[in-house]
Amino acid sequence: MYELAGPVVYRRSPEELAAEGHLAQFRRRRIPIDLSDDEALRYGVLMNEWKWFLARNRAALSQGGDFFGTLIRRSGSDPAARAALRAHHQARMIALNAEAKISVAAGILADHRADKVLIFSEYNLLVDQVARRLGLPSITYRTPPDERRAALAGFRSGAYSKLVAGRVLNEGVDVPDAAVAIVLSGSAAPREQIQRLGRILRPKQREAVLYELVTRHTSEVGASRRRNARRREA
Repeated sequence: MYELAGPVVYRRSPEELAAEGHLAQFRRRRIPIDLSDDEALRYGVLMNEWKWFLARNRAALSQGGDFFGTLIRRSGSDPAARAALRAHHQARMIALNAEAKISVAAGILADHRADKVLIFSEYNLLVDQVARRLGLPSITYRTPPDERRAALAGFRSGAYSKLVAGRVLNEGVDVPDAAVAIVLSGSAAPREQIQRLGRILRPKQREAVLYELVTRHTSEVGASRRRNARRREA
């Protein structure tokens, strides 16, 4: 983008805009989550498979400067590369969809019974699990347009005060104001984190809160650091 449009010429952080009254005052709370014993065992096996492949092939994959692109192209004809990518993806699924996240989210919702709360997840699998187990309305890319409109209208009118969604609500959708957001999982992109934070920053009298649930001792810790590395920028 910088090559096409040029460098950034003006930047304000959410904290600066909140201090000037343009956005709501807010705070962030990062909550560590533990894998179950079974999840931790499966995660370790998968990550060992991934790391072993990298140890044997890193030099060859790094030659062109596009590590993951080279790996993906190679996976089309190399069963070992394909298996390594599959192991990496499955390990990421375990970390981002850790079972304990649902019970922690339920506890947060209990603390915010009277507040409008948006819950975000990287994968629709967790969206569906949270919606089913906690009895919440949900929106994903699979939700028909009429159902999506009805869900947003109900949230806007106060017919219900909790809504769980996948990446479909990150941008391009007029989401009703909320006071609390729970990020169950997300990508490493700072832009996505800013988009989700922005869903609760419309000016209001009370303080907004962003909860971020991060699974300990997994790759999700690094992803969280990367998406928050530039969090003061907007």
